Amino acid sequence: MIRAGRTARSTRAARVAVAVAIAGTVVLGGLVGCSSDGPDEGSSPATTGTLVPSSTGDMCTDPTGDLDLPTGVSADTPGLSGVDLVRAAATVDGDQLAVSFTTAGPIDAAPAATYVVAQGEPLGAYSFELRMVHGSDGWTTTLITWPGAKEQRDRLPINPSVDGAQLSARVPLSSLPPIALAMVFGTSATLGDATVIDDCSSLAAG
Repeated sequence: MIRAGRTARSTRAARVAVAVAIAGTVVLGGLVGCSSDGPDEGSSPATTGTLVPSSTGDMCTDPTGDLDLPTGVSADTPGLSGVDLVRAAATVDGDQLAVSFTTAGPIDAAPAATYVVAQGEPLGAYSFELRMVHGSDGWTTTLITWPGAKEQRDRLPINPSVDGAQLSARVPLSSLPPIALAMVFGTSATLGDATVIDDCSSLAAG
């Protein structure tokens, strides 16, 4: 069922909300739910996260219809199924990280959408956020890392491939910190001043 307002998933969603805000749409922070404010600028470094036994990536599945809807936004709003996560994955394939998102509806129909893969907590040595933003001028991909606990943003020459409800992208491992932590996946769509968020993680249900 679709959730409105803050829920038990709000910690994970906070990270998604922060990613969008910075990107001009939504920001992904420490996702554990579907929405909330991101961490304060002056917050201290967070924990490093949980190891994935294989250290080759992570994936998760998510039930449909569990979007975090702000007050006043209808679940029937056109395009929102394009950010309703069904499955997400980021796994090592040779010298690249293969990223994929599957949603309940066509991705190209989602309004001002952002798709995020996050490893670890902000400021962590092995942490990163990969943000793929679909705006009026097409796709932009940004990688955020924290070398020396200082934020660094790099625009990557990566244009995600979209086929209906499937988004995929490949990122050179040489561009990323070691793939050794559990990941969180998030999506968002911006409707005026409102942001709709969904997320999933292998470490938490829903």
